[in-house]
Amino acid sequence: MKKSLTLFLFFLLSGNFACTDDYDFRPYEPEKSTVQELTLLKYNFLADGETALADFSNIENYGSWVLDERGLTFDGQDDAALYLGLDRRITFEERVTRVRLSLFDDTRFGLHWLERDGSGGSLFTVDAAEGTLNIHTYRDEAKVESSVSFPVENGHVYTLEAVKSFRSNTFTITDETTGATASVATASELDSNTGGNTIQQNEFKGGRQNNVFGMRRLSGKSPYIKQVEIAATVASEPLMYIIGNSITEGDHIRESARYGQVMASWLNGRVVFSGQSGSTIDGVLVRVANEIPVIRPKYVMVTIGTNGGNTREKLVELVELIRSYGAIPVLNRIPVKSDDSSYAVNETIGSVCDELEVASCRFDLATAYEGDTHRQDASMFQSDLLHPSVEGNYAMAKRLFDIPGILLHTK
Repeated sequence: MKKSLTLFLFFLLSGNFACTDDYDFRPYEPEKSTVQELTLLKYNFLADGETALADFSNIENYGSWVLDERGLTFDGQDDAALYLGLDRRITFEERVTRVRLSLFDDTRFGLHWLERDGSGGSLFTVDAAEGTLNIHTYRDEAKVESSVSFPVENGHVYTLEAVKSFRSNTFTITDETTGATASVATASELDSNTGGNTIQQNEFKGGRQNNVFGMRRLSGKSPYIKQVEIAATVASEPLMYIIGNSITEGDHIRESARYGQVMASWLNGRVVFSGQSGSTIDGVLVRVANEIPVIRPKYVMVTIGTNGGNTREKLVELVELIRSYGAIPVLNRIPVKSDDSSYAVNETIGSVCDELEVASCRFDLATAYEGDTHRQDASMFQSDLLHPSVEGNYAMAKRLFDIPGILLHTK
């Protein structure tokens, strides 16, 4: 009966996949989807040596990192921030970073996630001299947002584990010899005191793990880094991978109100997110190449262009890249901007979609005033007139049904 109803709806809408407000899309409460941990990268400096080090660079070049039989270590004397950075961008919003290393009683060592341009970012530290585990204030490393006491035993091997889950971050240390462990956690705040469905996002506190991972010897004896691993926690056999900028990431709104999260509720949760504030198509191309081969989704939904950077050539390259991995590209129009600059962006996206026969969710129609894609419907946006409101995200989510055949995957 359920399958018959699905097929009936599919044929009913097969001539026109644009959705209207006449249909009341009520998200069901999905079953808890099965998730799995997929290793994105794993480097064993004890076994792989220079091969493992090849994917890293000394970002600030204050000295050199060297390998010996105990692992990777810094051999300089300068106590400045000595970065060893990963030459890859990773933005899965559900992920874990693990570093296995030996620490000493005066070591100050940090895990660092940089902004896309190599600045700012977040710092998590273990301070053996003070006996603390810390998450520092976002973009203000001199301040500690969250801390817990933890005595480091000189020379013991530890595992540091940093978990990112949307806006929440947890930092854990475990002594492999004694089993002693401690954790600190933090998350950004949302303020709903403005009334209605408007949710204002306050400044990020500690965390917000960005897409360029690095490690830092801050002071004291350098640790010996033995292994680094980054893994994503994703739905098994994901139906859709959604990638984009802050509109996809969900800046300023609750997780459940994001357009992608609403879509996921109709797709039984089989959706993986990779949103990064400030992104352009250049970063998306890199992230798609890094992330799609690992998770192998059926659809890849891209919403990009609000921050500029789109060209016909890059959009064609993106579509061809997605298809090369056996996935179906969905190249969405961007929400309407108040200055009408989105119209030209969407014309380019639309022409590529027509030329290459690519599906596209019409986020421009969802956020346009009375169907005029030159004019923004301000009621669909937050006060900055850039990020869609809860209502705007829901209107955008309904455009999921612009994708041919997607009803076969809804519940």
